[in-house]
Amino acid sequence: MDGTSACDCLRCPLCGAPMEKVGGSYLCTGARRHTYDLARAGYVNLNTHLPSSGDTAEMAAARQAFLRKGYYAPLADALSGAAKAFAPAHGVLADAGCGEGYYTERSGASFDFTLGADLSKYALALAGKSAKRMGLAERILYTAASVYALPLADGVCDCVQSVFAPIAEDEFSRILKRGGVLVTAAAGRDHLTELKALLYDTVIPNEERKDYPAALTQVEAHRLCYTAEIAKDDIYPLFTMTPYYYRTKKERAARLQELSGLSLTLDFEIRIFKKDC
Repeated sequence: MDGTSACDCLRCPLCGAPMEKVGGSYLCTGARRHTYDLARAGYVNLNTHLPSSGDTAEMAAARQAFLRKGYYAPLADALSGAAKAFAPAHGVLADAGCGEGYYTERSGASFDFTLGADLSKYALALAGKSAKRMGLAERILYTAASVYALPLADGVCDCVQSVFAPIAEDEFSRILKRGGVLVTAAAGRDHLTELKALLYDTVIPNEERKDYPAALTQVEAHRLCYTAEIAKDDIYPLFTMTPYYYRTKKERAARLQELSGLSLTLDFEIRIFKKDC
């Protein structure tokens, strides 16, 4: 691979030393030579201090099944377009909270190296397998890691992407280069409102998220809102990948199985921030 590689960016999560790839493993260059093996599915576990969490196997599979149908393609296009517009050609992207890799693959297409980080081993396994199928395994490395403790050196990223994931401002600022950008996506006010109307007696609009960065400069903010016709077989996978899956009574969730289709509002808030210094 030409340009920046994983070993130019990665740092050992235990001792902070640079890393090198030897066969199917990543080895740190420190005195202890900490070793991290690539799983058969194509991701490496660099999560050294937190239990696995994030999406369950069912949620990860549902997310992949739904997203690959293209319902959220306008959002993926907007995110990849923002990365291209605000970050320099090529360079390094970190997708913090990458899930099963749908947005990672799209945004990572214009970067030399992309690190996708998530705590769900099930989502990472799907992401790693997809990268192999797409011929992207040399340019995208998926790793089990917290967004608050990314295994990257200081100031190596041209762009950080955060899609429906916690915004770890201090960590993102640490890994961003001066002039680097943070691209975020969150649920807009009316996102999935028709789905919520089927599940709950009272529909409460989504509130603006509270964790937008304070020390980075916002350079753009816009709303992406459209209506999608969700096919019968895709309604329950969508429900499964939302937080409502664990908050809804079974008899209410059963209503979704009876639908022949669903006209649904997809509403996203996209904001872009720049690290000035």
